Amino acid sequence: MTYSLRESRPTDPFARIPPELGARLRPLVPSLAEEALEGIRRRAELHAAPLEPADAEGLRRTVESGLRAFLDRVEGGGRSPGHVDALAAEFRTFGAGEARHGRTLECLHTGMRTAAAVAWRRLADADAPTRDHMAVLGEAIFVFQEEISTAAAEGHARVRGAGVDALRRRRARLLEVLLAETGARQEAGSVPALARAARWRLPERVAVALLYRGTDGATGAFSHLTALPTDVLVGLDRVEPCAVVPDPGGPGRLRSLERSLRGSCAVLGPSVPLDRAPVSLARARDLAELVRTGVVPGGGVVRWDDHLPALLLSRDPGLVAEMARSRLAPLAPLRPPQRERMADTLLAWLESGLNANEAAERLSIHPQTVRYRLRQLEELFGDRLREPGERFELELVLRARRLLGPVEEGAARPDGG
Repeated sequence: MTYSLRESRPTDPFARIPPELGARLRPLVPSLAEEALEGIRRRAELHAAPLEPADAEGLRRTVESGLRAFLDRVEGGGRSPGHVDALAAEFRTFGAGEARHGRTLECLHTGMRTAAAVAWRRLADADAPTRDHMAVLGEAIFVFQEEISTAAAEGHARVRGAGVDALRRRRARLLEVLLAETGARQEAGSVPALARAARWRLPERVAVALLYRGTDGATGAFSHLTALPTDVLVGLDRVEPCAVVPDPGGPGRLRSLERSLRGSCAVLGPSVPLDRAPVSLARARDLAELVRTGVVPGGGVVRWDDHLPALLLSRDPGLVAEMARSRLAPLAPLRPPQRERMADTLLAWLESGLNANEAAERLSIHPQTVRYRLRQLEELFGDRLREPGERFELELVLRARRLLGPVEEGAARPDGG
């Protein structure tokens, strides 16, 4: 059954209570308020937050006002829309005040529960005519508590919502300033002042994470994300949705980020001093491009530190292609399938420390097949396979080839050929 603050209905419990009962109960108001306040004090002390005298007096007035309003409703048979509106406004104001002071509505709820329990006990000890109406009085108390709780919650939510929105805007501003170039950051004002306004502790180091959906680096809606850690600055409305992660090397930080993403992915740039956050963003962009093109597999949190060789080799594909054409020239006359087999065998051998058996395990082929191909490679490359510097360059271009494909075939020469 739903009861409205605006009107009384035939089922309104106040309409079924004799009006004179209100006058008989009114002398109980001061003692009920005092016992309710004592209950609030005990609750506050239990949580190591004793009530200040001014707060206690304000709560007393609020409880007494609620009790008198309840008895006004009893004496008026519930038909007092003007009084109901005024009471709702009063408790909305109370809820808003608690929110502005950073408090919950626990004191109000404790006071109402205590007052209701004391009132019920007093009614049980009253005379017979009063006890005859205990059931409907209990129903009226329940309805009344719900009404003032709803009004207080509305006021509390309105102020808290406005505060949350303001804090979100300050944090978004701070994120933009941290990621701006040096000149723009200086024009924007003091980072410490912005951090204080955003309630964000300035860390020594940060990493910037680019957020995206799926494994191809495509951005999208992030409404499904669970709450990220409260000290992470998040910019989901940016063209590049991202987050600034403080103290990225801290214990459990990466696991916490992965749990929060749940189904989305992130490319995490390197850990840098706070004033170099734009550098971490730029590095994350480089890695995100490799995820987008499939050079680096996506999924979960992809860390910049884990993919430095791929980032290095992809930095200048033209240069890598020229080096590959030069160093792999002995393979050029071979047919494409044979060229691929020989390139794979040479790389496996180099990565295995020149061990043919281990290279065979890497390739899942017989060691004799590897030795046969190595004899062919020795004929093609000659003494170059005995020189450590030459082997290093071969391994470098072969790794690039594995990452980027046969770059020596696809890149244009500097002269346009």
